[in-house]
Parts: sequence; structure tokens; C-alpha cells
Amino acid sequence: MKSTLIIFSFFFINLSIAQITVDKATFEKSEIKVISTKTIESSSLNKKAVLKFEFIDLSDGFIKNYEADLNYNGYVTVKSHRTMLDAIGAISVMSVPFKIRQKNRLGFITAKADVKNIGLYFPLSLWERKRYWLDNSTSIHKFSFGVLIAPMAEELSDKNTDNYFQNSAILYSAFFMSTSLTFTYTYKNITFAYIPIGVDFGTDNAGKKWDNHGNFWTGFGIGIDTKMFGF
Repeated sequence: MKSTLIIFSFFFINLSIAQITVDKATFEKSEIKVISTKTIESSSLNKKAVLKFEFIDLSDGFIKNYEADLNYNGYVTVKSHRTMLDAIGAISVMSVPFKIRQKNRLGFITAKADVKNIGLYFPLSLWERKRYWLDNSTSIHKFSFGVLIAPMAEELSDKNTDNYFQNSAILYSAFFMSTSLTFTYTYKNITFAYIPIGVDFGTDNAGKKWDNHGNFWTGFGIGIDTKMFGF
């Protein structure tokens, strides 16, 4: 009786999707892994085609099929939402090329653009929209928020450490750790990030005297999904 109810419910969902829309269809379940897609041309005058799916429904382990009658610009969307440990697996390599910092001790708001600080982005919550098109291509859209952790180097002197070195000729490269809360959008393994708040911390005595040590900043970043590197 239980298996009959599951099959009936699944059929009802598919039927509802097909009736509601003709240019796209959506699976709201995250337990679907698509095995293959196939397009069957239609002979009807409105030039519709059928996109056939074969997928595994991970909720019960069965292989199932689905057919969507779509226009040529149509697609089928499979939605998923992952959190915490499941989401962290989608790590990106990210750089923050543009930072806007708080006022320093001299009262100046500073902005800096470079690509020196490259780190790892760990999503804590991830929404994915995978679209399967009639030409059997796939596009993936991801939205997430999480934490970016990046090592960075900063050149220190008396000018930006409140005369810490007591020697105006000294230039010192200090090691810092940068952390930030990050919101991202990813398309085709390229990630665009907005960082509402971040903090850079010095790791030695000189770094802790830096004008921007422990102060908040905001910025924008760009990243690459680590799947592009095979891991």
C-alpha cells in the first residue's frame, strides 16, 4: 500500500508540472540524480518537442523516467538545497580583488584593488538550480552564503603602524589571515561574490599594529569551483 501511494504521488507531481507549464518544468525535490536526457522531435505544428529523463530518485533508490513536452526554448529544472556539511563540499577558490575599509586612525576611508589574497570559500547554505535544455545541454545556477578564509601579505611601515618600527626606512611584509561572510552566485563554475563584512587579522606583533588590523571591510570577489581542477 505504501509503495502504491509513493508511485501515485510521483505520477501526480509529474502530471501537475506538465499541465501547469509548457515551456519549462520543475522538480522541487533534491533527491534526484539525472542519469541521462534525450530529445524526441515532435511533428506538431507548434514545434514542440519532448525531453525524456532517466534519473535515480535517491529517496527510494528507484530509477524513474519523466517526459516533459516543451517549446524549443524550454527546460526542466531540478532544484536542491544543501546546508552545513553537505554544502561545504562545494568549495571554491576565491579572490577578493576589491576591498573598501573603515576609516583608519587618520580618518580616511580606503579602497584597494588587487588579487594578492586568494583563499577558500566554504558555503554554509547552498541553493542549486540545474536546468536541462532540449538540446541536451545543462546549465547550473547556484546561490549561497558562507565563509571565506584567505591568507594575505601586507607591507608594513611606520606610516601604517603608528610608528611601530621607529625607523621610517623599514618596510616589513607581514602575514595576515582574512575572514569574511560571503554571498555568492555561481554560473558554469565561475563564482561572483558580495562580501558585506570581513576582517583581517595580523599574526605577529607588527601585524597587530597595522591600521586595519581587526577593522571591518566590505568588498567584491570572484572565484572558481574546485571541480574545474578535478577535486
